[in-house]
Amino acid sequence: MNLRVVMVDSSYNARRDIDSKVKWVDYDFELVGEAANGQEALALLPHVSPHVVLTEIRMPKMDGISFIEDAKKRWPDIKYVIVSNYDNFDYLRQAMKVGAYDYILKPVKTDEINQVLKRAKAEIETRVGRFF
Repeated sequence: MNLRVVMVDSSYNARRDIDSKVKWVDYDFELVGEAANGQEALALLPHVSPHVVLTEIRMPKMDGISFIEDAKKRWPDIKYVIVSNYDNFDYLRQAMKVGAYDYILKPVKTDEINQVLKRAKAEIETRVGRFF
């Protein structure tokens, strides 16, 4: 079984950019769903049971901070990674307050996104044992 990942970003192009940079097969990662905002993501999560969620901060309907805050109450074991255009200390501080796992700036660098996912996978494996 692979590390299951969901992407949440209002920009289709941003999701495609991330998709093109993650080494899905090489590292046993699997993209199990995508959403354009936090509301869509909350509806999606129970159906795909991700280990990691990559989310933007600024989105319509429900932003990434509110999404993480709500989702953490229901799914505390998921690792929530902010992927954002905003190099803003206030956003970073808010993300950490609600329990974000990491904060990556766009444009996403191939090495950085893969390292964050590999680190998350290693921590999950340590916590619950190998899941694949």
